[in-house]
Amino acid sequence: MSFLNDSEFENNSFSIFGPLGMAFYDDGHVLEDTYTVKVVVSVILGFFMVVSVIGNVCTLAVIARERTMRTPTNCYLANLAITDLLTALFIPLEIYVIFVPDFYPLGEVGCRIHFVLWDILSNCSLLIITAFTIERYIIVTKPFLRQKLTLNSRVFKIVGVIWALSLCFGIPDAFYIDFLERKEYVFCYYTLTKTVSIVVAFEIFLFFLIPMTTILVLYIKMTIKLKSAQKKLRSSPVVGKQNRDKAVKMIAAVAFSFFLSWAPYCIFRVMTVLPKFKYEDYYNVWKVINYLCYNGYMSTAANPILYSLMSRKFRQAFKDLLKSPRVLSGSSITQQTKSTHDSVV
Repeated sequence: MSFLNDSEFENNSFSIFGPLGMAFYDDGHVLEDTYTVKVVVSVILGFFMVVSVIGNVCTLAVIARERTMRTPTNCYLANLAITDLLTALFIPLEIYVIFVPDFYPLGEVGCRIHFVLWDILSNCSLLIITAFTIERYIIVTKPFLRQKLTLNSRVFKIVGVIWALSLCFGIPDAFYIDFLERKEYVFCYYTLTKTVSIVVAFEIFLFFLIPMTTILVLYIKMTIKLKSAQKKLRSSPVVGKQNRDKAVKMIAAVAFSFFLSWAPYCIFRVMTVLPKFKYEDYYNVWKVINYLCYNGYMSTAANPILYSLMSRKFRQAFKDLLKSPRVLSGSSITQQTKSTHDSVV
C-alpha cells in the first residue's frame, strides 16, 4: 500500500487504465479493488486473450495458406486480425496492473510506446471496418464497379493509407504522456492541458463518431437496397444475392461488436475532456466506465468467431487448418469460391 501526495496530481490527470485520482483516498492511501474482483476480471481478460490469439492466428493462417482465401475482402479481415492480435497482447500488462496498480512495469519508454500503440491499433481497427463497409456498399449499390473495386492492389493502397493515418495521429500522443517515478510507486499517465483536450476531442470525432455514423448509414442503405432487389431475384439464381446478404450481415455483426466493445472507451475519453465530470463527484460512474473499457478486448476475440459463424468458407478453412495444418489443400473451399471471388461467405 503506497502513500501519495495529492498535490502531485491534478483533477485532469489520467492514467492509461483510468483516472489517476480514482486510485486514492483523500488521505493518500491507494484504493484497490477486492481480491475477488481482481481475479474475476483477470480470468475474463485471460479468456479474451486466449480466444483472440487462437482465433486471429487461425484467421491469418487460413488466408495466408489458401490462395482462394486471398481476396480483397479478406485482405481487410487479415489486417483487422493483425490489429486484434496485437491489441490482445496488451492483456497480460492489464492483468499485472490490476494486481499492482501503483507500479507501472515497462519504464518511461515502454509507457509512451504502450499508449501510442494502443491508440494506433484501436483507430486502425475502426477505419478498416469503415473502409470494408464502404466497399461493400459500393458493390451492392453499383455492381458494375465490382471489377474495379475488387483489385488487391487497390485494397493494399487503402489499407496502407489507413495504417499511415492511424500512425500519424498516434505518434503525437507520446508527447503528452507523463511518467512519475518514486521509490514506492511508478505511474504512466497524461495530463489534459487545453491543447491536449482539443486533440482528444478531435480524435473522438474523427476515429469514432464519423466512422460509426458512416457504418450505420451505409448499412441501412444496403439493407434497403437488398430488400428492394429481393423481388427481382426471386425467379433468378439467388447465389449472388445470398452472398451479398451474408457479406452485409457480417459487416453489421463485426461493426456492432466493435461498437459494443469500444463505446465505453469513447465515453471514457469524452468524460476526460468534460471538466464537470470530475472523478471526485462521479466516482461510481468513473469506476463502471473504467471496467467497461475492458470490453475493447472482447472485440478482438469476437471477430474470428463471427467469421466462422457467418462464413462457410472460413468455417471450412478453419476445419481444414485444424485437420491438416501443414497441407495446402482446401479443395472444398475451392469449390465454394467459384461463385463470387471477393465474397466472404
